Amino acid sequence: MSEDSTPMRHVLGIDIGSTGIAAAVCRDVGERWSEPVVVPPVEAVVHVAGDATVSVGAEALRQSVTEPDRVARGFVRRIGDDVPFLLGDELYTPEALTAAVAGWVVDQVAADEGEPAERIAVTHPPSWGVYRRKLLLDALGAAGLPPAMLLPAPVAAAEGHLARERVDPQTVLGVCRIGGEHADLAVLRRGPSTFDLVTHAEPAEPAAGKVLDDLLFDHVRERCGDVAPSALRLVCTEAKERLSTLPETDLGPVRVTRAEFERLVRPALLATLEPLRRYERLNGVLLVGGTAAVPLVAHLVAELTGCRVVTEPEPATAVARGAALVARLAEGAAVESTALVPKVTGFPDLEPDDLYDDEPVPPRPPVVLTPLEPPRRRFVPSRRGGSRSEDDE
Repeated sequence: MSEDSTPMRHVLGIDIGSTGIAAAVCRDVGERWSEPVVVPPVEAVVHVAGDATVSVGAEALRQSVTEPDRVARGFVRRIGDDVPFLLGDELYTPEALTAAVAGWVVDQVAADEGEPAERIAVTHPPSWGVYRRKLLLDALGAAGLPPAMLLPAPVAAAEGHLARERVDPQTVLGVCRIGGEHADLAVLRRGPSTFDLVTHAEPAEPAAGKVLDDLLFDHVRERCGDVAPSALRLVCTEAKERLSTLPETDLGPVRVTRAEFERLVRPALLATLEPLRRYERLNGVLLVGGTAAVPLVAHLVAELTGCRVVTEPEPATAVARGAALVARLAEGAAVESTALVPKVTGFPDLEPDDLYDDEPVPPRPPVVLTPLEPPRRRFVPSRRGGSRSEDDE
């Protein structure tokens, strides 16, 4: 923040996935809130040092070179699991690691805005029930973060779409999120003021981004000579992204066309998207997640559903932008509970209790879990109402 700048009142949407962390900020610009501004995404990896110092993204990867046993990935999807993470000699719950990562995001944004966010909205998979939502919400509170609300990722995506395009009440909207490692399919119904989660499906073997990378890797490996496997995997990931906008691309000595790539990945994507076929009353399907940028995804969804398909602009950050909009719209709302988690209504032939009921509490192992203190705040509220760096103390 520049010396002549004043602290910026803001809210924050945070979407912590299996491979990436996306966030977006809405600022109070006087008479209104700004549109969401995306924070540079980082890789979803966390390092916890021996003194409990938390680092995320690129710094965590640097630390992993010398301390690989203190690095964790995939912690959000493990919330509710009865097996904690062993980092060094300490055991940490997945929700504690997730809250620490959310705190790191809040701190990074506070350093730019001059003060912490007034509210944060954190997304979660559509399959979560009360038990896992409460675990995460309690962990966010214990970490001393700003007032937090939780909402399913498909609802956040739909709210972001609503900001760009009218969605009439009773509209039945499919939301397909395909990320780096997971795919979530959900059906929402637009209510008078919110989107209600009707049902959801998680493919057993989702053809998410890494699966597509692996398929391309296997396809070109024999033709690339002595290229190191790790280098070739990175090249294949970059080539997949280029083929989303280009008809062909070079992978060193190998040229791959989009048509060739689509023939290669089509069976895996069809298997992942197949559950959409049984939803016959969809008015449209919304595509989000980084892998949604692959044009074949929209083509296959249109084939399976026969309805309009919309790929959100910058699909990798669409959920975070929608979460920020929800946090912005929650001005004055109570957010100390699982606010804005929708009730289950919708298709008359579906029983709500079969779709989104309370989860049983799994048995906990006889282990001692290490409480993870919130990461060091670079900016903390001052008595004058502004903010100060801890280095100033």
